[in-house]
Amino acid sequence: MVEVVANTRGYIDGEIRETGEVFTISDALWQDEKRRPKWLDAVDARPVTAPHATKAKTKPKPAAAKAEQPQGNGVAEELGGPPPDWLPLDGINT
Repeated sequence: MVEVVANTRGYIDGEIRETGEVFTISDALWQDEKRRPKWLDAVDARPVTAPHATKAKTKPKPAAAKAEQPQGNGVAEELGGPPPDWLPLDGINT
């Protein structure tokens, strides 16, 4: 049996494994390159830093340029045309 750690959330042996969870899999599965899950690493190959420390070291992405605001509420533009003629324009049912 090989002790492994999950790099991401995944499903194996009838269970959903969470990121960082340590468990064992069979030697045959670990040695078979085609069948071995890519989201697993051997425990002895795991980096020394904790996952939360790695995330803290990542640089924040630069903010995207502020998009131009549409005129009105943007609904007509998103729907691709004027509202249907059966809707009252003044909001009062006549």
